[in-house]
Amino acid sequence: MTMTKTVLSQVRQQVGDIEKVEVLVGIPTFNNAATVGSVVNAVMAGIRKVCPQASVLVVNADAGSQDGTPETITRTIGSDLSTVCIQHLEGGVFPSPIALQALSESGVPGREHAFRAFFTITEALQARACVVIDANLRSFTPDWLDVLLHPILEKDVDYVAPLFRRAKYEGSLTNCIIYPLNRALYGKQIRYQSGGGYGFSGKLASLYLARNVWEGVGARYGIDSWLTTVAVAEGCEVSQSFLGDRVQDIKLTGVELSVVLAQAVGGLFYLMESYQDVWEGRVGSVPIPQYGFPYEPGPVGGAINVERMVRGFRQGLRDLLPIWEIILAPETLAGILALGVVEEEEFRFPEALWVQTIYDFALAYHEKALHREHLLKSLTPLYLGQTASLVLRTRDGLPEDVERAIEALCRTFESMKPYLTQRWRFL
Repeated sequence: MTMTKTVLSQVRQQVGDIEKVEVLVGIPTFNNAATVGSVVNAVMAGIRKVCPQASVLVVNADAGSQDGTPETITRTIGSDLSTVCIQHLEGGVFPSPIALQALSESGVPGREHAFRAFFTITEALQARACVVIDANLRSFTPDWLDVLLHPILEKDVDYVAPLFRRAKYEGSLTNCIIYPLNRALYGKQIRYQSGGGYGFSGKLASLYLARNVWEGVGARYGIDSWLTTVAVAEGCEVSQSFLGDRVQDIKLTGVELSVVLAQAVGGLFYLMESYQDVWEGRVGSVPIPQYGFPYEPGPVGGAINVERMVRGFRQGLRDLLPIWEIILAPETLAGILALGVVEEEEFRFPEALWVQTIYDFALAYHEKALHREHLLKSLTPLYLGQTASLVLRTRDGLPEDVERAIEALCRTFESMKPYLTQRWRFL
């Protein structure tokens, strides 16, 4: 039995011969009984507010919860909405032990398989819109459904990404690498947030299914940025919606920074291979439509241990120099070596040097200069140095100063893109 038939057979068994729905709400779960009840209640309230006359199917893709999460969803919804619960791992629809190694902030193993199940059902039932909501949220409100669904149902948008109010230095991996790199590559000013809530058109769901990457590193190690990158690179209508604060139960513990960074950045580099013909010719970037109510930057947040980050950078200089000599251009390496003798309070990673470093890593990944996992993990000390530099430059200022620094970094990525494209063609 094919994968599509396996998914749809579970749908038929639970809700009968349903042929078509207008809206699909996907909820990926893994031991989320403590929060999923309130999420489902907010989903039902949002549906009543946004599209009370629409036919709606709620699909719970569960990764093998042992705390009664699927039962909580079914009990909470009752007979108010059609509901399907499927197992997407551990002998379910998409058994994949490898996927268990990759966890996002949602805490759901094999998250890419949950999305694949949602898109499969969306296509089969010809839904106009698919909304995916994480089950570990404590800040989800019915208003989220409005700003996630409205652009798709009323404005013919294909993809709605979340835009959250975040603390001053929250999301530094996104701010320092993911957002500026992808903005320079694909020309859209869309922030790459990880998880929370998304909106997809039925057309985009079908496009995702047609891309044969579901078992590769692009989806497995970075499904959230993969969804965004594919939508942008494929020329879909994309937008962002302000969702306010993201408060969630995070179960991602004990995972080394080097692993998280290697997974996230590796996914980006992987997609650069696939979409070379798209990004090579794009210059600059343009804003995208935004929905909802804009908000001020978030609070300062917790204390940042800059000294520890600078120490990590210097440890990398001692331990990883032979690897960096393979990856980095001589002028890049010389600039990094010069940072090794700078006092902590004066430590600044020049924007141009950081951009050149990331582009050198992308080129070395493309060239397969050494084992890709080793290459990606060796970026960690340099990333710590860049993050420390951002904090040292802005810690006495306002949250707006961080945003201005990120914008300046993005513009440097864009202006230096020829450094990447001119070298990429000869590898």
